Amino acid sequence: MIPPSFDETSMRRVATAFIVATALAGCATTRPGVPDAPLELVALAPVVLPPDCEPGRGVVYRTAFVVQPDGSVTQITAQSGTGCVQQALQDWVATFRYRPVAEATPTVIDWIAVTARRGG
Repeated sequence: MIPPSFDETSMRRVATAFIVATALAGCATTRPGVPDAPLELVALAPVVLPPDCEPGRGVVYRTAFVVQPDGSVTQITAQSGTGCVQQALQDWVATFRYRPVAEATPTVIDWIAVTARRGG
């Protein structure tokens, strides 16, 4: 039951204020799983594929890992199967160092081999 002091105009104002407050609250919160600032990679070694290891043509290799608050990486896993390329990428990601972050941040990288003739 609506109190007698609330007319239709007052109810609209209250409803509008509630909708605006809810919308503004949504803008002020962060989305779950999205870091406040972008990750900043500060060090890494070159990726090294063994001599007998050939990446598939046009194949995207995905590697997932977690950036820890101190900038190190843990929980490195290949999400594109197993093989020499996946292992080389896991070894490469283990060399990554990021600028420290506020909290552990799950992330992924996609890698694809691109080859071209030189001087052509």
